Amino acid sequence: MAEIEVIGPGTVSIGRGTSIGANVRAIFGAPGRIVLGDYVTIGENVKFVVEAGEVSVDDWSTLHSETTVLSKHGVTIGQHCWFGQSCVIDGTGGMTIHDGVRVGMYSQLWSHVAAGEQIEGCTLFAETPTVIEADVWLVGTCFVASGVTIGRRTVALSGSNVTKSCEADAVLAGAPARVREGISFYKPVSLDDKMDMLARWLNEYRVMHDLPDGSLEVNEKQITLDGGTDGRILFQREGEIEDGEPGGQTTVCSLETKHYSKAFTPLERKVLKFLSGNKARFYRAEQPI
Repeated sequence: MAEIEVIGPGTVSIGRGTSIGANVRAIFGAPGRIVLGDYVTIGENVKFVVEAGEVSVDDWSTLHSETTVLSKHGVTIGQHCWFGQSCVIDGTGGMTIHDGVRVGMYSQLWSHVAAGEQIEGCTLFAETPTVIEADVWLVGTCFVASGVTIGRRTVALSGSNVTKSCEADAVLAGAPARVREGISFYKPVSLDDKMDMLARWLNEYRVMHDLPDGSLEVNEKQITLDGGTDGRILFQREGEIEDGEPGGQTTVCSLETKHYSKAFTPLERKVLKFLSGNKARFYRAEQPI
């Protein structure tokens, strides 16, 4: 794994299982900090430019190659977020990105605007916080203006130019982006159906990795996959999870709450990564989604 080149008076903290690509730089103009959680992926040539404020990228999130992160009032990126290559994430006015946000390549998320000279009367100057709520999907080549709040589970179609805040569960398109009424990309799913899907996906994983038939056990209350020396992962149907055994070999997940306990086993990393793309994402138990 490559290391992050640190330039200037700042520090970088890197969690367990995190992957750093080549030529990643952290440039500090003043004392500051970048915090990368567990299982984070940072692609090649990603650049952090921190004038002030803290940048945090939480567990399982990915910044693909050539992405640029700017901070003056801070950037917070939640768990299981994904940014395609060559994105811009601007925290000049403050940027908060909640869990499960997906942003396609070449998109730009801004929290400031600055153009002509203020001394000459230009009014295009502002630093305003931008908020992207949980499970938003910006399909690709999207632009988000400063001061905008995008509601949970909103989908902005490719090329959308989002200049105004929107409520949850919207579908946006156009430049400027407008809400497309009567369109939804989500449907209700019962817990029974979720258990069936999870069992099918875990069996696919078992076959892909040549695990024996008996390694996967399924009943109406839980699903267990035994990876031998790689550890064990248990998905319970309902209820909050209990704290796992410190240093234990079993990761416990709740399908109802979408929480899990960390065991840092090879199986945990492989299975939760396999599921996290667009199947099912699990979050730290101490943090609600």
